[in-house]
Amino acid sequence: MPVCLDITDRSGSRESEIDGQSFWLGGLKSGCVVELDLPGVAGRVLEVACDDRGRLRVRAEPGLPFPIRCATGSVGARFESFLDGDVLNLGPALVKLRFRAEASSDVVEAIDPASLVGSPGSPVGAWYQTFMEMSDHLEGLKSSTQMVQAAMAAVLRSTGADRVHVELDIDEAGGAFYLSRSEDEKAFRVSRSVIEQVRSSGQVVHVPIAASDPVASTFHSVRSEGISAAVALPIKSLGKTLGVVYTDCTQDGAVLSAEDLQRVVFCARMLATALGNRVLVHSLLDRDQGDVEHWALATKSAACAEFTQRVKLYAPADYTVLLRGETGTGKEVVARALHELSKRDKGPFVPVNCAAIPEQLMESMLFGHEKGSFTGAMQARRGHFEEAHGGTILLDEIGDMALELQAKILRVLQDRVVVSIGSRRQVRVDVRIIAATHQDLERMVREGRFRQDLYYRLRELEIVLPSLRERSEDLPRLAARFLAEAAEELGYAKVPELSAAASERLNSHRWPGNIRELRHVIKGAALRAGGKDIRIVDLDLDRPDPKPAPATEAYQTMGLAATPPKTDDEATWKERLEAQEKAVLQRTYTEANGNLTRAAELFGVPRTTYREKLIRHGLLEA
Repeated sequence: MPVCLDITDRSGSRESEIDGQSFWLGGLKSGCVVELDLPGVAGRVLEVACDDRGRLRVRAEPGLPFPIRCATGSVGARFESFLDGDVLNLGPALVKLRFRAEASSDVVEAIDPASLVGSPGSPVGAWYQTFMEMSDHLEGLKSSTQMVQAAMAAVLRSTGADRVHVELDIDEAGGAFYLSRSEDEKAFRVSRSVIEQVRSSGQVVHVPIAASDPVASTFHSVRSEGISAAVALPIKSLGKTLGVVYTDCTQDGAVLSAEDLQRVVFCARMLATALGNRVLVHSLLDRDQGDVEHWALATKSAACAEFTQRVKLYAPADYTVLLRGETGTGKEVVARALHELSKRDKGPFVPVNCAAIPEQLMESMLFGHEKGSFTGAMQARRGHFEEAHGGTILLDEIGDMALELQAKILRVLQDRVVVSIGSRRQVRVDVRIIAATHQDLERMVREGRFRQDLYYRLRELEIVLPSLRERSEDLPRLAARFLAEAAEELGYAKVPELSAAASERLNSHRWPGNIRELRHVIKGAALRAGGKDIRIVDLDLDRPDPKPAPATEAYQTMGLAATPPKTDDEATWKERLEAQEKAVLQRTYTEANGNLTRAAELFGVPRTTYREKLIRHGLLEA
């Protein structure tokens, strides 16, 4: 019977038909019957054979630079049964194998699929009826739980398994399901080792005879439960793993053959399709009901209209986003909103403050290090990029990052690959990058303090956050939220309210520290009020705002709060020395245009020491 191949490789998509008992697939110029465009491969790759029972079997050539995978796992050097119509993954190429009926001049008589069931001695056997019933049943089911129960019943009817167990990871019907051949749905002990192998590898685990399996025979659960054979595989749909199907035998001498494996795979695939369609439909219905509003985007201010629209538009995309705005405008909160409204919301969100980590430790913190790679590296450590795999990383205050590290961040943006300190191994990371800064990056690029190529990479998408002064309409809503947070943290039975005078005082304040300052003021007021309504005196806003000295106005936007040195004739020597040190710190920081590394060199101390001095003198926010 001819075998049809649907091939997709670097040269495009095409069909090929082979009429023979066996043939080879290989790289270009290999002389094989079917040649594929596989980089770095010129020899034979995969042999396909048709046995005397009309079944496909495949085996891989040893020593290939990439694994060959199919629905039941990796293909090895020995012939293995293959599902008609399944797809093989050969490195960058995909090959679908299926039988094609030979052409005939006779008129083909239409056959009712149900008639196949009743024919005595039919090779399809009772399992055909089971699968047809399961397919029809799944189509009419509305509940994920019912879908799982139908699939478990089909596994027991079509295979030699005694028990079947399903674990679902979806929100609607997450949990564990059990079914034994006696139709008992009570929980039983399964081989967690086998299930964990499936979860860690994402592949099928087949133990046809547990007693002779060198790995499974060592599992405690296999020995204690008397498990003689087992099959476990992931439930995959829509590019995600929705759960695991596990089935086993507990009778002495019972086995689960390759045919049993294929039938379990078939049941799991139908279940995955049904569950995936249900998840997709629910997501579309939820979308039709309107976007779920993130609290950070709830606003009554016209100044925030463009900002909120951009957050909603950019969140589903996987592009890099640059957040810009004054200190305290809530850049990290918006970054979390972008993450939580994206398709990565189930993954980790890892914020990194580039200004708070010393330059000497920044590379290790971001990319990780190997044991013994430097003094103090007592054990290996994963970096923040690896921790954020599958999710989002926020590089806060990226304008304070040293130029050398900027080049390495650029490489991650381009290749999504990191190399830890002391290692040559490249680790590929699937991570979305969000950067934030209050610095004037354009000026820093002109002055050579920020890489131009990195600047354009970060600005794939840009969101500018308005200051609190520009969105005064939102002040009551934000104040009420922070009061509720404070009441919960302090254990108050009732959320305090703002008096009319306190509300007026909040509206008249300039808020140089923006939303961060408002949060601190409100939480401090709630503590001072002791659970009662907030008065003006509780706000503690009567202190004058710090005014920068004329010499420091040029870098006021960099987060400095400089004051003129003390010139009192009665000052002690220590006070005079402190004043002189503060003045020199201000001058060197100004001459270096805010670059901490260059300023520290001018001052003559390490960067970390210089930064600590700035913070101690109130010239830089911690």
